[in-house]
Amino acid sequence: MRLAQLRQLLSYHAKWASRFAAHDVQCVFGRALHDLRIQGFGEFRRKRVLDLGCGPMYACALQCAACGAEVTALDARYVHPGRLPVVFGRALVHDGFEAAAKLMVRRVLFAPEYYRVLESEAHKDLRAHESEIEFVTCDPARNTYPLASCSFDLVVANAVLEHVTDVFLVAKEIRRVLKPGGYFHAIIHNFYSLSGGHCPEWAYPDTDPSSRVPPWDHLREGRFPAACFLNRLKPEEYYESLSQYFDVLLFEGRDINHEPGGVEGEKFLAGSVAVDLAHYSRELLLTRCWCAVCRRDQRDAAESAPPNIL
Repeated sequence: MRLAQLRQLLSYHAKWASRFAAHDVQCVFGRALHDLRIQGFGEFRRKRVLDLGCGPMYACALQCAACGAEVTALDARYVHPGRLPVVFGRALVHDGFEAAAKLMVRRVLFAPEYYRVLESEAHKDLRAHESEIEFVTCDPARNTYPLASCSFDLVVANAVLEHVTDVFLVAKEIRRVLKPGGYFHAIIHNFYSLSGGHCPEWAYPDTDPSSRVPPWDHLREGRFPAACFLNRLKPEEYYESLSQYFDVLLFEGRDINHEPGGVEGEKFLAGSVAVDLAHYSRELLLTRCWCAVCRRDQRDAAESAPPNIL
């Protein structure tokens, strides 16, 4: 791992681990519950839920399991729980040294505080449900998931779709694994927002702006590129992809707290920055993320057999 990346990772998580945990309970999971209930999804108990792109801390999977759901947590990287030497060895084989080392840094240095705050905010012993979760690692080079067709009542994906190369194919695969009438809830980090370039120094633009990286550098000079793939799709392109396979019940802009209607970074969209970005709409530049709630048509017949995963 390059020294600069390691230093950035340490600084980023040391500064924000507690805030990430509170956000994952109050905003990510709490707001998703609200969205789903408004659109007709009932209680989680005995429902089959897929946390798609669960991430190294799999917070959503833990909270769903604590609500009584049967949960599968899927990620393109190895993020299973277990003894650290075993986890490191398997992550090393599956993802390479750099990813395995980053996972260990998170687990050893930041996971204890993150989970302490997560459980405090949720008022539940979330990690007691860890053994109830089925963890699955998928092959990022394939366009299918190693999961049976028509097997989930709900698929949730927080900050995932912006990282995939073909949203049409992902939407098709999500539809395949959902039961007829099943729901899909997604939060999509808007690439064109101030934080959308995934520069850690702009994670919280309005409360902790960067003094080093220019605002919207990813749309201007591009001197500080993201350490991950970002597909740069606009909201209408996401909507088109989702509407090919689902009834889109809700698609709207959200702020940092996943509340509708708020903006991000408005005070920075002035002077030479505004001139440089004049060809983008203000809504596109100031909306942090997009929320989509979709449903697979109840009248759909059962899909074909699941793909060969051997």
